[in-house]
Amino acid sequence: MTAATPTSRHAAAQAVLFTCTVFLGAVLLFWVQPLFAKMALPLLGGAPSVWNTALVFFQGTLLAGYAYAHGLARWLGVRGQVAVHALVLCAAGLTLPVVVGADRAPDAAAPPVAWLMALLAVSVGAPFLAVAATAPLLQRWFSLGPHPAARDPYFLYAASNAGSVAVLLAFPFVLEPLFSTGTQSWAWTAGFAVLALAIVLCGIGVAARGPLSASGPAPGPPAPAPPAPNLTARVAWRQRGVWMAYSAVPSALLLGVTGHVSTDIASAPLLWVAPLALYLLSFVNAFARRPWIPPWLAARAMAFGMVLLAAVFPWREPVGIFFPLHLGAFLCVALACHGELARRRPEAGRLTEFYLCLSVGGLLGGVLVALAAPLAFDSVLEYPLALALAAVLLPPRDPGADAAAGRWRLRRGDLFMAGGIVVVALGAPRALEAAVHTLAGGMYGVLLAILAVFALSRQVRPAAFGLCVAALLFAALAVPRAGDTLWAGRSFFGVYRVTERAEPPMRSLMHGTTNHGGQWMPEGGAIRPTTYHTAASPAVEALARVRERSAAPPSGGGGGLGTGALAYWRESGERWRYYEIDPLVAWLATESGYFGMLARHDPEGTVVLGDARLSLAREPDGRFDLLLLEAFTSDAIPTHLLTREAIALYLRKLRPEGVLLLHVSNRILDLEPVVAGAVAQLGLAAWSGRPRDLEETDNPTAAGSQWVLVVRDRPTGEALGLGEDWAPLSDARRVGWRDDFSSLVGVVRWRGAR
Repeated sequence: MTAATPTSRHAAAQAVLFTCTVFLGAVLLFWVQPLFAKMALPLLGGAPSVWNTALVFFQGTLLAGYAYAHGLARWLGVRGQVAVHALVLCAAGLTLPVVVGADRAPDAAAPPVAWLMALLAVSVGAPFLAVAATAPLLQRWFSLGPHPAARDPYFLYAASNAGSVAVLLAFPFVLEPLFSTGTQSWAWTAGFAVLALAIVLCGIGVAARGPLSASGPAPGPPAPAPPAPNLTARVAWRQRGVWMAYSAVPSALLLGVTGHVSTDIASAPLLWVAPLALYLLSFVNAFARRPWIPPWLAARAMAFGMVLLAAVFPWREPVGIFFPLHLGAFLCVALACHGELARRRPEAGRLTEFYLCLSVGGLLGGVLVALAAPLAFDSVLEYPLALALAAVLLPPRDPGADAAAGRWRLRRGDLFMAGGIVVVALGAPRALEAAVHTLAGGMYGVLLAILAVFALSRQVRPAAFGLCVAALLFAALAVPRAGDTLWAGRSFFGVYRVTERAEPPMRSLMHGTTNHGGQWMPEGGAIRPTTYHTAASPAVEALARVRERSAAPPSGGGGGLGTGALAYWRESGERWRYYEIDPLVAWLATESGYFGMLARHDPEGTVVLGDARLSLAREPDGRFDLLLLEAFTSDAIPTHLLTREAIALYLRKLRPEGVLLLHVSNRILDLEPVVAGAVAQLGLAAWSGRPRDLEETDNPTAAGSQWVLVVRDRPTGEALGLGEDWAPLSDARRVGWRDDFSSLVGVVRWRGAR
């Protein structure tokens, strides 16, 4: 048995140090992303676009970090690189800890994207850039050392992504439920200090034993060549473009699928990190020495996953089926594209350039989805377009077929196939208008699935396959929806449609897939509110009880304007203020002409633009007799509106006998325990309200809803004389949220949506 030499022991120790340092850098890099976004979320109304915009900033800063690392490796020797990077780390450390205070709230007239980008740059830009340079810089340093794997250091990239996945999974299930954002910020600062020390130690070790310039790898025993073909030192621009393309498409899909799933549930780390963790896992698999999923299998899974998703794209319920389907298809694409990147990786001498191109592609995909698409489209077209583009990049199952003749050509049969799919969709009988949830809609989905099988036959030629996937997506999206779309538009806060249907005659505001109410227009009668604002709503009963008890016309405030349906229930002499964060929604309710309840029933009502909570904080205490909060983002209620501090604020704005009404309806989340936790901590009294007999109302649009009524004490609530729709709020299960501490894990209805 041969004893280990000092050189081999040093090489092994060096490998351990580099691996741990890269792992820690990745942990910090992806810990701060959901942490900071969660801090900033309350300042922009809890909009899902906050996370996508933040991701674009982080991708841009990652690019800057990679460019910085590439510049150091190209122009300085190892000693110079260590000295400069140590100074950068020290300067970045002076900006810590990461803090986002309520005093940084944006002006209502400020562009949300520009404001958020500036906040990110000032608060976290410098430390994030310094940490972002860790992976490429340390891999370059490692390639100059004596370790046998120095000539192919990409295994460190797998270790980096493993650290990223670990912290992303830990954030919603461990860090968020156990630690406040303030505690996490200080822990991140401590981790940054440890990382800085470890990076300097890595650099000193290489500078002391390895070459002192970045000209090439140190001499040593020959290392086995990577399994993929190496490129020459001079990398063609065409190859750089391929790197960027295979990086841009998964990045675009990452933002697309995240927005798709978080719009209908909640904008929170629990849903942000799932797609991002899968994205990073695909990198771990691709750059591992022995991938768990081989490239040929990933390519086949990508083809089947994309075709299946394209055929059923409009379906969103049941969530337990379609949520995993979107994530699964996205994972297949990421595995295949990142596997192709790993196959095309260059020699170690071009390592930092390779990562720079990957970062450029990632940023390009993010910018197109998060920044350019909202300006170009009035609906969420960027997600299906990214899917179609991904299909065009389907990697070959056999790498040797990459340059096969005709692989990228379109044939006449391909055009006929795509055209046939579109004709079937557009020629479907009008009987399918009932909606995709009906039996007819389901049969149509089966027909599309049959056509998808034919589309799979084109997967050996990416251009033809991409055309067929695009046709499938177009066909699926062309299935008529219930009601005609009168108007469509989007803003930073969401995508909206105004729809109208004949039976029953009603006009609705759709935000994502959620109906935000509207107006019923019976023939010969005045317009009336729909869904959860009808006479059957417990909130309407509570308003009547407040009115009966008040000696003078009560003063009210409504958080979340919607279609202005609340104004229908206002009576003469009452003064109401409506708080709305999205100027586009305010325009729809007041000036567009699509909804007339505010103009007819409260023409003097004041609409205040801005986040409801931040706007209410500026109101004098004791101003209102009733506050009604229902500020939804699609089907999600922003978490910062239900924290202990938020409810305490609402109570301060109410008169001593004032009433707070919270609309907590949600298909996925059980939010009553959240309110119960705040009520218990603040010593308040609360009642839960649900409509019992919707059939008894003469309004055919009435829908179930869930409300919580909060007052200062039980006698005040009992004096209202609430009916059978109301019952004391159960305190059997409490989930306390604070401004610096909230988690969705404890309130998800894991057994299925209601």
